[in-house]
Amino acid sequence: MTKILICGDSFAADWTVKYPGQGWPNMIAKQFDTTNISQAGCSQYKIYLQLKSVNLEEYDVIIISHTSPNRLYVTEHPIHHSDILHGNSDLIYTDIINRDSDAKLKPVVEYFERYFDLNHAEFTHNLICKEIEEVVLCYVRHKVINITGFDWDRLYKFDGMVSFVELMRMNRGTMNHFNEAGNRIVFETLCDRISKI
Repeated sequence: MTKILICGDSFAADWTVKYPGQGWPNMIAKQFDTTNISQAGCSQYKIYLQLKSVNLEEYDVIIISHTSPNRLYVTEHPIHHSDILHGNSDLIYTDIINRDSDAKLKPVVEYFERYFDLNHAEFTHNLICKEIEEVVLCYVRHKVINITGFDWDRLYKFDGMVSFVELMRMNRGTMNHFNEAGNRIVFETLCDRISKI
C-alpha cells in the first residue's frame, strides 16, 4: 500500500481530534497508509520542522500544505497551548484580534498593528520555503505534492503547486476549512496526483 506523509497547517490537520466529521486528510487515510503530522495554526517554520522530524525516505508520497507568511513562530501559544487541535499554533493577527480583551494578548496585538512588516514576513517565509525544497530535494522531490489554501502570488513558487484558494471561497466549511463537497474535491484532486507519481 502507498505510504503517504501529510504535513502542514490546518488545511491538512486531523480535525477529528476535536470535531465530528471527515475532512480530506481522513479520506486519504482510508485510501492509503497515511501518517499525518500537520498542526492547525502552524507557521511555515513549523512545517519545516515537521519535515525534519521524520525520515522522508520511508514515504512514497509527501503532501505539504503550506501556510500564510503572516504567522509568527512561538514556542507556546498564549491562549491555544492546551487545545487538542490548535495546541501548537503560532500567532496570526486574525486569530488574536477578536480576543484583544485578554490582557496577555495586548502586546501581541500592538506588535501586529504597529511593527509587523509584511515584506519582511514574506521574505522570511520564502527563505523557509527554499529550505523546505532543499529538504525534500535530498530525498523525494518528484514524490512531493505542494498545496495551499492561501493566496500565493508573491510567495515561493513550488513546482506544480496546487492552489485550493478558489475552491475554499466557493466551498467554505467546518472541516479543514471546507464543506463536504470541497473536501471531496480536494481528496479526488490529490488522489489523481498520487496516481501519477
